Amino acid sequence: MLLSRKRLAPGPLVCLLAIGAVIALGACGIRPLYGQKHGASPFSVKQSLALIEIQAIENRIGQQLHNNLLARLNPKGRSQKPAYSLVITVTESITNLGVKKSATVTRGNLRVIATYSLTSIRGAYSGTERLKEETLTSGRVLATSSYDISQEQYSALAAAKNARTRAVKEISDDIQTRLAVYFQQTKN
Repeated sequence: MLLSRKRLAPGPLVCLLAIGAVIALGACGIRPLYGQKHGASPFSVKQSLALIEIQAIENRIGQQLHNNLLARLNPKGRSQKPAYSLVITVTESITNLGVKKSATVTRGNLRVIATYSLTSIRGAYSGTERLKEETLTSGRVLATSSYDISQEQYSALAAAKNARTRAVKEISDDIQTRLAVYFQQTKN
């Protein structure tokens, strides 16, 4: 015998509980990171992030990080009048984890460390040099990505490349979030 499944609408008690939860969250001061306060100046974290000029980063992994950050911070293109400068240095290391008795490596850890510094750009350029800059926030971000090391050379290279791509995405997400939190805390 087949049983029919009816979709039941939530009862009035469930609706009241959901509405109460939304009101309670709003009252405790939780607000979206990329939103703006009601009644506050028309400040937006996204607008501040778009004013960041990302300096060139050395090496291929630095170029990937630079491009990821450009897509996240400046989705509409680079600002013509940046107010902030972001300087990043990247280091990368590989650790062999799984080693067989035959001394063949089967597993690796890619560790990427990015050190960043956000400075304000004061005034205009004096020739080719900027006038005094003030450091606003800085930090260090670590991403570790594990991957299998195959005996086939192409597979091993592809796995390492994929691990690098994952680590760079994680670092760019983390830096974007840290900068957004900084702007949210200082502007509101």
